[in-house]
Amino acid sequence: MTEAKLTMLGVGHSEAINHWNNNAMIEANGRRLLIDAGYTIKFALRDRGFTPQDIDAIFITHVHADHCFGLERLAYECRFSYGFKPTLYLPPGVYEELWMHTLKGVMGQVGEGPAELRDFFDIVLVDESGFEFEGVDLQLFQNRHTPNKPSYGLFINQRLLFSGDTRPIPDIVSRYNPKIILHDSTLSNWNPVHASLTELRECYPKAVRKRMYLMSYEDYFENYRLEVEEDFAGFAEQGQEFDV
Repeated sequence: MTEAKLTMLGVGHSEAINHWNNNAMIEANGRRLLIDAGYTIKFALRDRGFTPQDIDAIFITHVHADHCFGLERLAYECRFSYGFKPTLYLPPGVYEELWMHTLKGVMGQVGEGPAELRDFFDIVLVDESGFEFEGVDLQLFQNRHTPNKPSYGLFINQRLLFSGDTRPIPDIVSRYNPKIILHDSTLSNWNPVHASLTELRECYPKAVRKRMYLMSYEDYFENYRLEVEEDFAGFAEQGQEFDV
């Protein structure tokens, strides 16, 4: 397997303003793949010393603003400022929702006339077996986020599980048995589309939780740091790197 690293560009809940949207980046062979591109993506890239010009590809886990609204900015700057098209990997069911119901209203007409998503990105429609980026193996799984909405997580290089936004998925975690788990969480007592700390404790044994870094959390996370570090590997931090 190719040596690669995953960097958490942001770790924040959709309402968080202090630590950017929960988006990540894989680097391998000098090339970079974003996992999601929410509305804070330019700030997140700037903090790591990058611009849209440095991004080769993007994978979108699902169509919510904190995971895909940054695509408009990446699309325009890469096309009109830098003159290239990044690759856009889209899992099953995401293309129509992303273009027809989300981006077409702001990207469907440019100075030259009508435009399509393929005018801005080299689109790769990924099937359920996953895909490869610069030798990095990325397996897809359908997670448990908003009912009846396509939403995916990734198992990367047989090592790291990136849950995406999801309720608890103990069966999937058990199936892959990852060495490192980056799991969605909310610090509220309950949420219909995110996993609470109580649910994570109930659904995963402690041996699994100690491999689990929590992501996509609220701004007041410091109030929970001690108990999270007791029961889990800890909070995933903005800028934290993981070998994959």
